[in-house]
Amino acid sequence: MGRLMVITTPDLAAGFQLAGVETFAVENLEAGEALLTELLARGEASLIAVPQALLQILQPRLRRQIEANYQPLVVAIPAGKLTTAEAGRRHYITELIRRAIGFQITFDTRQKTEGQ
Repeated sequence: MGRLMVITTPDLAAGFQLAGVETFAVENLEAGEALLTELLARGEASLIAVPQALLQILQPRLRRQIEANYQPLVVAIPAGKLTTAEAGRRHYITELIRRAIGFQITFDTRQKTEGQ
């Protein structure tokens, strides 16, 4: 059975814990990177959710390792309100699906008109 783990800030940890998720609170991004490295080495998680800011500061070697592995899948928790344009959100979701299943799929975004 898959295991979800979340690395987050202390102020958000309680919410994830209330949802029943295994949660790790870190004080800063450097501690988050060290913890992520440890969790990847343990190999216990199927999905690790981390703050988006953490993914942006990762060492290139660790970033390549995450992108090359399909398990565990490491995904970003967006910071604040999602204000990205629709195309950006679609790209983000498409990339998550590609990493999860191993190939890219596309969706027909054209609006169907009545009678089609």
